[in-house]
Amino acid sequence: MIQPLPQNGRGILYICNVNNKISNMGKRKKRDENSDNWSYKNDFPISEVWGTYHYIARDIMPRLKAFKALDKHGHPQGFKDIADWNKAIQKMIDAFELVQPNKVVYSDDYPTIYEGLDLFSKYFLNLWD
Repeated sequence: MIQPLPQNGRGILYICNVNNKISNMGKRKKRDENSDNWSYKNDFPISEVWGTYHYIARDIMPRLKAFKALDKHGHPQGFKDIADWNKAIQKMIDAFELVQPNKVVYSDDYPTIYEGLDLFSKYFLNLWD
């Protein structure tokens, strides 16, 4: 059984794995301030920073899918009904699906991406129920 334990003084969370052995899930090697190695100086791998939009899209897309599936109690102004609002959410999902890590984006995908991102930015504060 996985049981979270309080953080130790270094801000690293220890948990018990299925064999009831303590493991250090977030432990990294000691930081070397003089090292040129990115991973010792930063919290994210350099590959995730170079393609930040890919990793943001990876995290947003499943949440949008869950939000779309939610039995919502309303919709923003400008939409006729929940079905119309769900169509807009699907366009947002389509945009984020196209910019996933390791996915090739073709030139004819850009209108779909821009439409979905425009809707996402316009209705960002309406993504709640």
